[in-house]
Amino acid sequence: MSAQTEAVPGIAEQPWRERDGRLVLLATRRRGHAGLHFPPLPETSPLRDGSELVELDSSPRLYSFTVVHFSPKANKPPQPLGLADFPEGLRVFARLDYPAGRLPRIGDALCLCLVDSDSGPIYAFRPQEDA
Repeated sequence: MSAQTEAVPGIAEQPWRERDGRLVLLATRRRGHAGLHFPPLPETSPLRDGSELVELDSSPRLYSFTVVHFSPKANKPPQPLGLADFPEGLRVFARLDYPAGRLPRIGDALCLCLVDSDSGPIYAFRPQEDA
């Protein structure tokens, strides 16, 4: 009988965690440096020494977006992508998961969610329901 182990993704490959029933992104703050680094530095990075993992627990706002249209052969729906600004001074690129018929607007309040992709779950942003 052989033991099989499942590879657990590192924080650089899965830069989120659940906190109090909601998802938060993770970033790295290096000692003596202003600003945050996203995605977090991998465990193997020599820059990890003297750095701390930070949870982005605030609500980002949509800074900019575009919609990617695939070729007809791909048979995929258009995919909105956006840049979201966090109050902590970090700008993050991700898919946008908007309800059908609702178009993204610059300044939209966003929340983090997970969406399925060909390679497993990935983080995305959707509009806040109460915004």
